[in-house]
Amino acid sequence: MAGVVCDVTDRKLAENALMERERELTAIVENLPGIAYRCGLESPWRMSYASPGVERLTGFTQVDFLSERVCLGDLIYTEDQATVAAEVAIAVENHTPFELRYRICSANGVRWVRERGRAAYDVNGQPLFLEGYIEDIHDQVVAADAVRETEERHRLARQATGDLVWDWDCVTDSITFGENYASKFGFAPIDFGLTSCWWIEKVHPADRERVALEADEALTDGGCHFVSRFRLRCADGTYADVYVRGYVIRDEAGRPVRMVGAMEDLGECNRVSAALRESQSLSRSILEASADCIKIINIDGTLQLMNNPGLCAMELDHPGQIQGKLWESLWPGAMQPTVRAAVDEARAGMPARFTGYCPTARGTPKWWDVVVTPMHADNGEIAQLLSISRDITASRNTAEELRWASEHDALTELPNRRSFEAHLRAATIRAMENGKSFGVLLLDLDHFKHVNDTLGHAAGDHLLKTISERLRSSLRPTDFIARLGGDEFAVILQGIDGEEDLVRAGESILTRLQGPTRFEGRIIGTSASIGGALFPRDADTAHDLLKHADTALYALKEAGRGGTKMFHSYMREQLQLRATQLSLARNAVNQHLLIPFFQPKVELRTGQVVGFEALLRWTHPTRGVQGPETVAEAFKEYDLASRIGEQMQTSVLRHMRGWRENGIRFGTISLNAAPAEFLRDDYAERLLAKLEAEQVPAELIEVEVTEHVFLDRGTQYVARALKQLHGAGVRISLDDFGTGYSSLCHLRDFPVDVVKIDRSFVGKVRHEPEIAAIVTAVIDLAASLSIDVVAEGIEHAEQAAFLRDARCRFGQGYFFGRPAQADEVPDLFLARQRS
Repeated sequence: MAGVVCDVTDRKLAENALMERERELTAIVENLPGIAYRCGLESPWRMSYASPGVERLTGFTQVDFLSERVCLGDLIYTEDQATVAAEVAIAVENHTPFELRYRICSANGVRWVRERGRAAYDVNGQPLFLEGYIEDIHDQVVAADAVRETEERHRLARQATGDLVWDWDCVTDSITFGENYASKFGFAPIDFGLTSCWWIEKVHPADRERVALEADEALTDGGCHFVSRFRLRCADGTYADVYVRGYVIRDEAGRPVRMVGAMEDLGECNRVSAALRESQSLSRSILEASADCIKIINIDGTLQLMNNPGLCAMELDHPGQIQGKLWESLWPGAMQPTVRAAVDEARAGMPARFTGYCPTARGTPKWWDVVVTPMHADNGEIAQLLSISRDITASRNTAEELRWASEHDALTELPNRRSFEAHLRAATIRAMENGKSFGVLLLDLDHFKHVNDTLGHAAGDHLLKTISERLRSSLRPTDFIARLGGDEFAVILQGIDGEEDLVRAGESILTRLQGPTRFEGRIIGTSASIGGALFPRDADTAHDLLKHADTALYALKEAGRGGTKMFHSYMREQLQLRATQLSLARNAVNQHLLIPFFQPKVELRTGQVVGFEALLRWTHPTRGVQGPETVAEAFKEYDLASRIGEQMQTSVLRHMRGWRENGIRFGTISLNAAPAEFLRDDYAERLLAKLEAEQVPAELIEVEVTEHVFLDRGTQYVARALKQLHGAGVRISLDDFGTGYSSLCHLRDFPVDVVKIDRSFVGKVRHEPEIAAIVTAVIDLAASLSIDVVAEGIEHAEQAAFLRDARCRFGQGYFFGRPAQADEVPDLFLARQRS
């Protein structure tokens, strides 16, 4: 009975080494980061979100993708674009996820990626966008191809080794081979059963003499083993590298009678070794190509291997500086517990991840995103740990810069509204927990717009920065200051016991702010108004506290600006009244409920009607006709005041056009203009355009403004509008004359045709000599300036007589008639003309 025993140790070692390298390669590839994204539904798939891994995979930054300088569709390999687009479209249509493999043209060349994603849909099932994850599988594809090739070679090697059995009958000199010899070396079955001469002729001429000598020595020297390696010619004339092992069987006299053995084709083994070398080279290439710091860590926590990019990132000169050292010892003391915990978790079979600070060997500060995963041996036990550390210093610094920018004002570098609101919420929570009080001050610069309008925005910016520095220097370290926007600042003051403390703090701030500010040789005066509120006295929430401080500031500015004013409950009622009036006004404007009433103006000497003042009325659904006092707050809001003014102008001018077309005389019609209507600086142009559209002559219109129009915002706009209107023939009337602070200056500086003596003076002329003297003086002054005078609020004959005797030419009031609707105007005019 004959048998063959084959030594396969070398082959198994090669296989094990190859498998070990493949396992390391798989662990490294699977831990490399990819891209989480959100993008459009169709090519070129513009991204609205891309994770930081996008730069690692494509070579382009997040900003490149989010600003649409680069789109994902632009990077897809040309031959793969149609397939990707078709599969995505099918998945979106069928409401199913998709998984794609394709190539991209990254900054580092063509790479294979795998994309898993799906569309997001609205409640109606309409697709909105795509979301998914793209990972780099290029190295996996390459490695998988190498593994498949290696596995095939192993199979061939196993099939060849020990299976090619041969038997040489030394007595008859005939050799027989196993049946697979024919298929292995290409010989036909008829070739079998030949002699040793046939076999020796198949040996390569260069090996033939040596092999024959080795066989002869095995037969004649009393040995029992024949071992040789040589080249064997195949049927196609090529040579195979073979390894032959034989065993000599002798008779009782010691003569060789048979030699049996096995022939192994070393070609497959050679290819397996080449595959191993290729796999090792690929592993090294991946390790060296990765920008991440890749480490193999022993179970005891000591470092075994670090790739060259990792050594460069850590600013190490050679691996010997870290090999054998505890990994955690390379980290700062504060981070070592975190590192130990990650190692323990990976030892237990679970992947671990953390972010931490670790300077390089040369002290360069760096932040790292670290993943630690277990590596298993063939028996399933954890043999080593794999750590991949990514340098995130730049992205962290960028994130910090973005976070700072999102929470600070770029001009003053103070915290912004978003940051202030977060601090205010936190302060409220702390106060509720510890039972203490704190205050909020809301600061608004007085007449800041005037600085911008007269000196330019550069001066305004300089003033804001100067104010910011003064605010910083006037507050305690525990206080928090922010710029909410425009010229508005807010302060949170801790350790405030009561209203007195908050008022003192506000006055102290105002004192520091009031110093002059120089800009390009000019001095800018600085003043401010401050509204304050106390927690928890004035509010239960952060939102209400800020709102109540704003209410106090609004009340202060309504009273004339300057100083510090604290919130009190009555202000809330005023605020509610204002909100109610604004709501009523908006509804009246939107529903076109405004109607003009006309109050006659008469010549006091003759009693004849010379014109009318158009007065605002509006119709309430349940209360009927309402006066302007019910929506008074609307005239302080530019948008509402402008819309009310435009609707009134349109209605009045259409009535005037109708009267003229019907030949009805009505004199001049006065239109009231609120200060806010001038803020867009186009009041004159809009009114003149309406006059032209309705074909109403400018000299039939009189625009009435109060002295407040010269004291509020946009004085220069008012001056320009009045001069333009006056130049076009529109008469300008100064209403409530004498109730302001600079009446005489207004007569000097602005084109005034008429002054109207306020009803508060007219009502007292018969009983208060001082008032009578003032009224008489105003009438005489106007006459000397060739300005007409209209006395308002005449309700009694005695008042009319006094004014007539004082040479006041015109008057209006209930004594002559109440305001009437448009259809009554012709009758009123004719009735007065007849009387």
